[in-house]
Amino acid sequence: MKNFSSLLLLIALTSQFALAQEKTVVKTKESRFLGLNWYMEKYDDGTKSYAFSTPDEPKPEFSRKSTKFQSGMETDLGINIWAPTDNIPQVKPWGSWNVGLNYVGNYRASKNFHLKTGIGVSWYNFKLEDRKLFIDRTADGLVFNEFTEGVGTKSKLSASFANLTLVPTVLTNNGKVRIGVGGFAGLRIGGRGKFVYDDLDGNKEKIFTKSNMYVSNLRYGPRAEIGIGDVDLYFNYDANSLFETGKGPDVNAFSFGLIFK
Repeated sequence: MKNFSSLLLLIALTSQFALAQEKTVVKTKESRFLGLNWYMEKYDDGTKSYAFSTPDEPKPEFSRKSTKFQSGMETDLGINIWAPTDNIPQVKPWGSWNVGLNYVGNYRASKNFHLKTGIGVSWYNFKLEDRKLFIDRTADGLVFNEFTEGVGTKSKLSASFANLTLVPTVLTNNGKVRIGVGGFAGLRIGGRGKFVYDDLDGNKEKIFTKSNMYVSNLRYGPRAEIGIGDVDLYFNYDANSLFETGKGPDVNAFSFGLIFK
């Protein structure tokens, strides 16, 4: 993980020496969120810049110089599954959301080759197909028990990670087709279990297990990105087991979805 951080810093420093003409603004947007004023500028080369200020501060000045290094925010939105699934509960893809908020940098080494780096936070959600199964965290590990004190309506576990990514990308001359294959590494920063049920009187109840649910502290593996026109897709595969050894099923997580820029 230190290598990822060093590479991000190296690219950021290198970008300071790349000179080019000023970009043309084609779209601006202002919004207010979490008590801050947020600003966005989109340029004629398709890139965007973001900035924010407090209500008492003036609008920040954007640097509109076109350089070989560009940065901005991206959002991953997709679904999670785990594999293999023999002899363990099935995951329901719809509702097993994968969400990632990333600050990315794109170093344009040449017209047909870019080096994309990113740092961000992602949330794993795994929703069980069998809503009656309660995920019980015991001292010996996770146990999937059928709930008998009511009617189960939702059973899931979730975990959050801080991540670093590195994706070398090849592009066509017009940039309309993009294929990138690289990797990621993440450090777990949170997790919990959630079970929703209707009790014997028909009242909705929720049980939260505020723990890591034995999800591994580290995640790492390959990441692929495919872009066609204005649509970008991502694919992540965790090379290591989702759970700690001996504490949960021996499964690997796989997530895929859309990238919003």
